[in-house]
Amino acid sequence: MLRFVLQRTADAILTAFLVFSFVFFAMRLLPGDPVIAMLGDRASAETIQNVRASLGLDKPILVQYGEFLWGLLNFDLGNSLINRASVTETMLRNLPYTVALTIASTIVGILIGVPLGVVSAMRAGKTTDHATRLGSLFGSALPDFYLGVLFLLLFGLTLRWFPLLGGGDNAFDLRYLAMPAFTLGLLKGFGMIRLTRTAVLDVAGRDYVRTAEALGMSRQNVIWRHIFRNALIPVTTHLSLSIIATLGGTIAIELVFNRPGVGQLLVGAVTSRDYTLIQGGIVILSVLVVTINFLTDLLYAVIDPRVRAA
Repeated sequence: MLRFVLQRTADAILTAFLVFSFVFFAMRLLPGDPVIAMLGDRASAETIQNVRASLGLDKPILVQYGEFLWGLLNFDLGNSLINRASVTETMLRNLPYTVALTIASTIVGILIGVPLGVVSAMRAGKTTDHATRLGSLFGSALPDFYLGVLFLLLFGLTLRWFPLLGGGDNAFDLRYLAMPAFTLGLLKGFGMIRLTRTAVLDVAGRDYVRTAEALGMSRQNVIWRHIFRNALIPVTTHLSLSIIATLGGTIAIELVFNRPGVGQLLVGAVTSRDYTLIQGGIVILSVLVVTINFLTDLLYAVIDPRVRAA
C-alpha cells in the first residue's frame, strides 16, 4: 500500500508541475497586452514601459517562469494587475464559497442518485424503473442556469423560503447555500441515477452474485455485500469527474445567485484581462483537480485491493 501511495504521490506532483508550466506559458501567448488593458489605449509609451518594468513583465520569459515557480513554492501567486491586491489572498477569500457549493451539491447528488439508481436497477423493466429513467433523462437535459432561475423565482421570490442573492456571512451559510447547492446537486443526481443503475445491473449478472443467491443468501445481503460494493468503482470514477466538473462549472450558478466564488472572480478577471488573477485561479483549481484525482486513486485501492497491484 505504501508503494502505491508513493507512486500516486509522485504522479500527482509531476502532473501539477506540468499543468503549472502549461498555464504560465499559455497565459503569455494569449492575445492582448495586459498593461494596455490596465492603462488604456491613450497611455504614453513611456508610461507603458514604466508599468511593464514595475510588474516585471519586461524580464526574459525564463526569468519570469523561474519567479513564478519560486512564488508557487512560497504560496505566492503574485498581485493582481488591476488593483495590485494579493492573488493568493483574493483566491483564498473566494475559494471557500466554491468549495462549499461543490461539497454540498455532491452530497445532494449522492443522496438522490445512488439510492434511486440501485432501486431502478433492482426493479429493471418495471414501472418504477421506467419512471426513474425517464425522470433522470428529462432532468439531465435541463441547463443549470435555467433550473437555477426557476428555483430562484419559486423558492426565493414566490415562497420566500431562502434569500434571493448573495453568499451570506460565511461560505457554509445554509440559507444562501441551499438553493444553488440543490440546483447543482439535482443535476448531478440525475446523471448518477443512470450510471448507478448501469453499474449495478452489470455486477448483478456476474457468476459470484448468482452463486451467493443459490447458496441461500438473502436478497438484501446480496445487494449490499456483493453487488453494491463492486459497483462502486465506476460510480466513484463518475463522482470524481463530477466534482472536478463542478469546480470549473460553478460560474453560471454563481452568476445566477450572485454568489461569491472562484468562477465569478475569473469572469471578472477575464473581462479586465487581469492575467495574473486568471493564472492564479487556474493554478488553484488545478491543485484541487490533482488532489481529487489522487484521493480517488486511494479510494480505488480501498474499495478494490486488486488496484494496488496494478
